[in-house]
Amino acid sequence: MKAGIGAILTIIATLAAQAQIQVGPAPFRGLPPGQPAATGTSSIEGAVTDSLTHNPIRKAMVNLNGRTSLVAATDADGHFAFRQLPAGQYSLQAQSDKYPAAPFSVDVGRQATVSVAADEHKTGVGLSLVPGASLRGRVVDEEGNPMPQCTVSPMRYRAGDPNPAMVGGVSSPTNDKGEYQIENVPAGKYYLMARCFQSIPMPHAFVRRDALADVPRLTYPPLFYPASADLSGGTRVSLPAGTELTGIDFQMVAATGITVRGRVRPVLTGLTQITLAPKEKLLRPFQQQGARANQTTGEFQIQSVRPGSYEIQATAQAEGRSYSARVPIEVGANAPDSIDVPLQPAPQISGSVEIEGDQKPPLKNLHVALFPLDAQPFGPPPQVEVQSDGSFVTSASPGRWRLQVNGAPGYVKSVTLGDQEVSAPSLEIGTTPGTLKIILSTKYSQVDATVAASPADAQQVYGMLWSPTNGDLQQSMPANPQGSMTFSVPPGRYIACATAVQPFSWLQNRDFKKALEGQCQSVEVPGEGRARVQMPFVPADEIKRLADKLETDDTPVN
Repeated sequence: MKAGIGAILTIIATLAAQAQIQVGPAPFRGLPPGQPAATGTSSIEGAVTDSLTHNPIRKAMVNLNGRTSLVAATDADGHFAFRQLPAGQYSLQAQSDKYPAAPFSVDVGRQATVSVAADEHKTGVGLSLVPGASLRGRVVDEEGNPMPQCTVSPMRYRAGDPNPAMVGGVSSPTNDKGEYQIENVPAGKYYLMARCFQSIPMPHAFVRRDALADVPRLTYPPLFYPASADLSGGTRVSLPAGTELTGIDFQMVAATGITVRGRVRPVLTGLTQITLAPKEKLLRPFQQQGARANQTTGEFQIQSVRPGSYEIQATAQAEGRSYSARVPIEVGANAPDSIDVPLQPAPQISGSVEIEGDQKPPLKNLHVALFPLDAQPFGPPPQVEVQSDGSFVTSASPGRWRLQVNGAPGYVKSVTLGDQEVSAPSLEIGTTPGTLKIILSTKYSQVDATVAASPADAQQVYGMLWSPTNGDLQQSMPANPQGSMTFSVPPGRYIACATAVQPFSWLQNRDFKKALEGQCQSVEVPGEGRARVQMPFVPADEIKRLADKLETDDTPVN
């Protein structure tokens, strides 16, 4: 994304000094390749400012979407302009590297909706961006000596379905003085984690020469601010917009590190990837360690492992087939015995795809894909082409997967594994071969939605419809001038409401949708039928309040 923005800035650099920047029609977004943008006689002009200082922001990018899609950059006065526009309704959104937006954030100021008639020239459109924060400090060892080449990461908790996780932000390495500085962090509350990868052998009275590699080592476990080796003991740090927080220091504490050894069997011709993952799933992306098995002997070793509960995950691919293994281990004060890791071939799954209805499109262009919900497999996730008769054969390691049919003309109506109906968003695959039957349907139901009591001054109102049980089923669209819209969705239960805030980002946040449910309307959508719903209007300040409360109440649950 940054590379793309840099390219656009280069193109328009010669225009940036003008009082008004004109970006002519160009197919930056939303247009088929080679198709010229629609033109007209209308225009939209405005300015982008800092939400705290109200100063203009130079070189901010403004995206315009509607009858045509364009990108403009602001000049020294924060001014932007789009000219030669056809009449219609447009959405505008501003962005800048120095004004980062947090994932799933509700940032009302950076977006706007504007309607223009033929020959109309709309001016004074205001967009504002919230400045990021910065923090700096030092990382030292137990004696107060600086520790270079450590990293400090701001992290947020996200209780998403199916798995909760800690989401990392921009990390910063420490210099020779142990100092770090992180800039342009989206405002909010964060857990701060310091990691140092140095280790030294522990003093030992007598060691056999052939056992030297098993000598315990001193290592530095990750530390959560202010001084906890566990996430539960960490304290969230508030980073207000536009501020610099200093003195966020870490004093690392050395702990015993153990060498874990093992052997995978059988020894395969391809690479075998070993991962030592902590039992605490929240931190697996940050604290897991990896190794590769010797391609001749199958042996592996992982050094500097601190005592705790772990799982060894082994994955391999050989001769077009996947293999995997999972072995729980406990690491104490001494090195455990060599771990035996028996690889098992991924069970073969024979499947079929059927499409309901009288009109049945060809099946050959469909692909059945599986995406892991637990451990990440070695290599790309399984994806196979469906044959013209609807059959396919795939394999996947035991565990939970999300099933998706790419190129499907409709939606996945049902999935049957063996003789059990299962869920496509969370499919449990066992250790034995099985049969998978997928039924697609092209028969959507209709939801006629009307916005209830929307404010007269709202430039644009958006309707939202989502499934409370399936995060893949969600839609949003602008209401027409009469405050109504029609959704085409699979049958099922949905939550519906409306707002003047563009929902395209935070509609992806399952936590936020759950918090919003109490102010929305539930609707049951019958199969191949129609349903009607009055969509309650949720004001922008209430959307912001819910988002802020969610940020305050965010508590990790493993």
